[in-house]
Amino acid sequence: MTMPRQKVLCIDDEESPRESLRYILKDRYDVVTASSGCGGLEALRAQGPFDAVLLDMKMPDLTGLEVLEQIMKSSPAPPVVMVTAIMDPKPAVQAMKMGAADYLSKPFDVDEIRLVVERVIRERSQKKTPAPSPSSVSDNILGDGPAMQRVFNLIERLKDAETTVLIQGETGTGKELVARALHFHSLRKTGPFVPVHCAAIPNDLLESELFGHEKGSFTGALARRIGMFEAADGGTLFLDEIGEMPIGTQSKLLRAIQEREIRRVGSQETIRINVRLVCATNRDLEAEVKRGAFREDLFYRINVVPIPLPPLRDRREDIPTLVLHFTQRFAKELNRPVSQFTAHAMARMLRYPWPGNVRELEHAIERLMVICDAAMIDVEHLPSLVSEGDATMLNEEPPSAVLGFETDGLDLPKLTENLERQAIEEALRRSGGVISDAARLLHVTRRILRYKMNQLGIVGRDTD
Repeated sequence: MTMPRQKVLCIDDEESPRESLRYILKDRYDVVTASSGCGGLEALRAQGPFDAVLLDMKMPDLTGLEVLEQIMKSSPAPPVVMVTAIMDPKPAVQAMKMGAADYLSKPFDVDEIRLVVERVIRERSQKKTPAPSPSSVSDNILGDGPAMQRVFNLIERLKDAETTVLIQGETGTGKELVARALHFHSLRKTGPFVPVHCAAIPNDLLESELFGHEKGSFTGALARRIGMFEAADGGTLFLDEIGEMPIGTQSKLLRAIQEREIRRVGSQETIRINVRLVCATNRDLEAEVKRGAFREDLFYRINVVPIPLPPLRDRREDIPTLVLHFTQRFAKELNRPVSQFTAHAMARMLRYPWPGNVRELEHAIERLMVICDAAMIDVEHLPSLVSEGDATMLNEEPPSAVLGFETDGLDLPKLTENLERQAIEEALRRSGGVISDAARLLHVTRRILRYKMNQLGIVGRDTD
């Protein structure tokens, strides 16, 4: 079966550049063209969805920025590459702040066009869900256990601060979600959030990606390019996997942080920046400093407030909540009924170490929702790594020992309720039944614990 070709929309009021773009891209994509801003918006409605949009900056009916604003309101919005012959970089910076994925300068370079379109489509395909909005971002970080409650508390404490933050955690633990939460709960929430994945950019291009470059500054620099620092002005710059950054670029980053100014590659002009920096790494940066792979002075600059993210194996109490969330999400996306899990299946999921963390769990649930038609998911339906387990799991205890109750099958809300009951009853036992002391053990407020106890019909002792 032949896979359908990806679709690209080119919007330009001038026939020559519009047809040039169509000719350059037609061998790889299905290309639709529009000769005006209004025509482009109509094509999006009538012929979409599109995998990418190439949008001219200056048109007589609607400006490129006006069209971009309308495109970004769609859900999900396709990646937009602005096309401009304007020498002033300010409109391009504004477009990046509004959500444009990149921009190209006229006259066109054939290879650059193909590379940029390929990159923005690839980056979009790697993001399973659209970027969370400011109102919903908190709901995308899930966890009821004490480890995640500490993360939530830090996010809340940092909401009015400009402090640089270093998020530390294994791959798949949700570092970018935390970075987005920090941004959308901050005073900069109306500004841009600009993520840069340092490990995904070749070392010789990372400096240009961060600081921009001038035309002719190096081979292949065919036009001026705005860097991510400028694009993030007034907002937050998120440097993911900063431990992968080469030493040479680290020194330039340190200067940018200290002086709050940058220079584009090939330029002597300094540009003032107003950016809040959030960094993330899956490496032990202190160990990297000792072996000379990471600058010590830069480490102290970015490690002002560390936020450690625990691996999923260290917060297994959150697995039922995550399973419920992903099951409901993929059921909605795939128009399928919400499946239930047997106690044996959930026991295996609770015992499995999840080396890929939350991301691995998410993909496992997505796979189940796609290929499994069973209304009740059992061990045999789970991915082989989860269902087979290790030698100690083959003779595992019955689900009642793992989950705290006996049943042949259960729904996830009931499972979550029983796990909460177990945790609360254990905390009350340790605290002699005193609610305020139990709340401290559970890292929640007394009011929240009292609310949960009332829900579950658990009796405790008030001391005030």
